[in-house]
Amino acid sequence: MKKTVIYLMAMLLVLSSLTPLQTSAADDLTGHAYEQQIRELMALGIITGYEDGTVKPEREVTRAEFARMVVKSFELETQLEAAEFTSAAAETIDFKDVQAGAWYTPSIMDAVKAGITVGYPDNTFRPNELISREQMASMVSRALTAKGVLTDTETIPALSFGDSESISDYSKKDVRILTHLGIMRGNTDNTFAPKQESKRWMVALVMIKAREVVFPPTPLEFQASSIDADSTTVVKHFSTFADAKAYVQNNANVDVVERSKQIVWMKNGLAVTNAYTEVYPTADLKWGTGSRASQFKPYTTTNTELKYLDSTATSIKVELAGKVGYVKPSVVRLIPTQMLGGRSYYEKNQYGSLVHRIYNHSTGTYATAGAIGKAPAVFQAGTKYYSFDGAVFTDEAGKLVTEAHQYFSKLPLSTKTSYTAEELDKFLTDNFPYYNKTVAGKLWTVSPLAGSGSYFKQIEETHKVNALYLLAHAIHESQWGTSKIAQDKNNLFGYGAVDADAYNGAYSYATFKESILDAAVRINKNYHQVGGAYYNGSILGNKALGMNVRYASDPLWGEKIGGHMYRIDVYLGKKDMYKENLGFASFNDSESGLNFRSGAGVENTALYALPEAGIPVVITGEAKDSKGATWYKVLPEQKQYTDAYVHSAFIKQLPLAE
Repeated sequence: MKKTVIYLMAMLLVLSSLTPLQTSAADDLTGHAYEQQIRELMALGIITGYEDGTVKPEREVTRAEFARMVVKSFELETQLEAAEFTSAAAETIDFKDVQAGAWYTPSIMDAVKAGITVGYPDNTFRPNELISREQMASMVSRALTAKGVLTDTETIPALSFGDSESISDYSKKDVRILTHLGIMRGNTDNTFAPKQESKRWMVALVMIKAREVVFPPTPLEFQASSIDADSTTVVKHFSTFADAKAYVQNNANVDVVERSKQIVWMKNGLAVTNAYTEVYPTADLKWGTGSRASQFKPYTTTNTELKYLDSTATSIKVELAGKVGYVKPSVVRLIPTQMLGGRSYYEKNQYGSLVHRIYNHSTGTYATAGAIGKAPAVFQAGTKYYSFDGAVFTDEAGKLVTEAHQYFSKLPLSTKTSYTAEELDKFLTDNFPYYNKTVAGKLWTVSPLAGSGSYFKQIEETHKVNALYLLAHAIHESQWGTSKIAQDKNNLFGYGAVDADAYNGAYSYATFKESILDAAVRINKNYHQVGGAYYNGSILGNKALGMNVRYASDPLWGEKIGGHMYRIDVYLGKKDMYKENLGFASFNDSESGLNFRSGAGVENTALYALPEAGIPVVITGEAKDSKGATWYKVLPEQKQYTDAYVHSAFIKQLPLAE
């Protein structure tokens, strides 16, 4: 059995009744009938002791305790680096009875992300209620799905317990699956007792058996398997990945290579992350060297769709936001085309705007952040289009339809908005979505950000950070200023709000203005200067270019904030859209990069060098050098300069959605 001990920063939180953690022999566990199984889970950090050195194997388990156990058992914990900025609003817990900072909050967040639980209809989780057997069955069954273990319920027996009718409808399918797999079983009197609470030793047995399904020992490491509906059938076992892959490639009736029931190679399909995922530049899963390797370290969170390209025995080759990289097999789920229940897509709405429908592969549901920009001219209403970077679109068969970038996602953010402070405040007042609604425990009758337009404009002038962008960023991170972090700490940008404990990690400010100023200073230093620690272009971008590479784990963070900018611009009169002439750097990447000079001609001083092709620039004019060659005058990425010049051969026009 695979035994992996994962030590996370989240484990250092002060837990109440589960405060760490004694894994040495405890008097109340020694000699217990299931001592061996419990100690195995304790070694993995799945079951923990109490402060007094006991384990209490006969104690009933609460829903909060079980959420922590199941998340750790299936290795579904969020493992995010402490990036300087994270999307605090996106990590907000909505359950009325789950408080920020509670020991169980990170585990419940992870369980919700993985699709293991949705809580109760009254928007509660009830963390202190005891877990029932049927609730346990449902959560474990969903965890199996999150790890890519699928069971065809049409081929397994119906429930035959004497009390089957007393099992809740939502749980009957899950009970069938778990009893069929041998993870749970009935009592000697042929009852299942669905409402009965479970003791810690009982949960330990379920966790042990469930882990054997997810991480089972196999006679040979790799299997060549066929696909039948939503399940796989092993056709042949192999000792090496290369042999299994070659066999599948040469047999029309075999579709995938599996390792321990996890698909690790497939003929076609989609890769979807099931945990925090780092995307490495090479198949050995190591970062490169040099300043660019330090600046460009893309990572993403659960339920991110990746374009699947290929696999090795130890890595999966994917494309994230149009850029090729490699990920660990353990952090992605490969879904063959035949098994896809859905996938994210773009469409043109009735107003000509672009809408992104985002599919959750754990829950089978779609969500959207609304209109994110202008739909490409070739788009037809009612047709689905697909893209991994929000710019290069294909049809369902993968045939190229068009390349069309969103203006606000690719706009260098040292530009100025056309809108005045008064106009920004008008938008905030007129469009505040929570009038007479309760958010974060408060009934809202006024827009909390209204009146801050002057702050955004002042900082735009003094720090050269676009005021429309800053406003859109604040709206996104702070839920229009209503989030608990915004209200309690005047923190509009989620600074310090790391994913593992957003509320307690968030920095406090005396006023909203201080928060805006601090964010602008840090963004300038780290994201908008070529030598900045997280510089990948001073645009919102995505996980390939721009602030989104290192600012937030959400791969659509840039798209969502760009969407806010678009909607504000549409409401206020479309003064900003297409205002700037956008090009992008086109050159062969090298250590030295592309030089931008103080004047037209190579004899002029090199002010800075763009480190990577594709970074957008604002073209402000043209000039001729001494030989008559055309140079573009551009808005500098380094804000200490007024103008910069680059040879026109190295700049191409950015194809925008118009």
